[in-house]
Amino acid sequence: MSKILAIDDDSIIRTLLTNILTKAGYEVITASDGESGLEMAATQAPDLVVTDYQMPGITGLDVITELQKTQPGLPVILLTAHGDVALTIKSIQIGAYDFIEKPIQMQELLDVIRNGLEVSVQSRNLQETITPEARKAIEDNLLVGKTPVMREIFKNVGRISLNKVNVLITGETGTGKELISRLIHFSGITREHPLVVVNCSTLNESLLEHELFGYTLGAYPGATNNKKGKFEQAGEGTLFLDEISELTDNIQTKLLRVIQEQEFEKPGADEPLPMQARIIAATNKDLEELVKSGKFREELYYRLKVFTIALPPLRQRKEDIPELVKHLMGKLNKKLNKRVLKIGNGVIEMLKNHDWPGNVRELENTLLQAIILTRSDVLEKEHIMLMNPNKEGEDESFELKSIADIESVHIKKVLDKVKWNKQEVSRILEITRPTLNAKIEKYGLKN
Repeated sequence: MSKILAIDDDSIIRTLLTNILTKAGYEVITASDGESGLEMAATQAPDLVVTDYQMPGITGLDVITELQKTQPGLPVILLTAHGDVALTIKSIQIGAYDFIEKPIQMQELLDVIRNGLEVSVQSRNLQETITPEARKAIEDNLLVGKTPVMREIFKNVGRISLNKVNVLITGETGTGKELISRLIHFSGITREHPLVVVNCSTLNESLLEHELFGYTLGAYPGATNNKKGKFEQAGEGTLFLDEISELTDNIQTKLLRVIQEQEFEKPGADEPLPMQARIIAATNKDLEELVKSGKFREELYYRLKVFTIALPPLRQRKEDIPELVKHLMGKLNKKLNKRVLKIGNGVIEMLKNHDWPGNVRELENTLLQAIILTRSDVLEKEHIMLMNPNKEGEDESFELKSIADIESVHIKKVLDKVKWNKQEVSRILEITRPTLNAKIEKYGLKN
């Protein structure tokens, strides 16, 4: 028999909840305020909590916040007579399973409790995924991978991080080239020095030249101050040049000279400045082919690839997906202020069966969306929305702009699919009608 804790300062409401839930076959325990409710939650191990919002002392929101810390995965339903959009949003943001307005509708309450208890059972039956080792990896900004190819890459990182040889990192978009550069920088002799990142594809030639070399006051028309370039900023650390294939011939020539002479000329300065940084370059293109076609200088290519790291696409190391998912869930939980700590049955198999044309970046974006949609501490298959690889012209490695964007689009699609039958939408989304109405108003959704 499932145990439900009901917290409300109104004795009539407590009696009503006790009668409704007892008749439905639940064991019910009650508390008259938030403080005693938290004590009972700690000692009585309820399977679900129903709490009022407005109470003497701590509020229902405080109860939710504290239970999220002490008992993550315990579903909490908020009751209030003060239903408004802001309160609805706030309660969901801090971890409420659902939100029900008074006067209580018996069937609505029972439906929400039944769904919440299913989530609670799933949570208890699954082991926690985010292990201490995964948390440590996140804190240390480490990459994840146990396949032979990734183990060899990590060995090479260990070797080259102890010196300042130039490194060329190759791989498809989204494979983690910048992360590898950070791992090299922070793992060895450069860790106490600057890491400076330049995306060579985002600036035109003139601006990129100013960014790399800087200038002194009066060096150019409009140069009204002294500017440190990226070479100078990097000092004895690392200069990471992303999308190196996009450099113009003029910038390639100047970069080659810097590497050869180990010094660079800052426009307006009297003397060259020493070049002390390691250069790590990255590209998703075949530089050898660009060299053959005359689009990339051969000598620069060989100067950059003193050591080469080729990152494999995710489809070639699918055995790393379970560890990657754990790592990314920990990272995203922190970013989104969520506690989705467990993985439901079939999720990993589902992810392994996808080809991931956008690589690790696509996996991270997919998990980001899924965690946003998750209302418990369990990531389930229904939360995973994979792009169809067979649709031509579709951008696989989509970028997510905000939590609201994802939720509003999803709700609108469901509304349109069932022709705005709100009762059916509430059932599909597993939310109450007041919650649905609040979200429709918040996002300005129209039929």
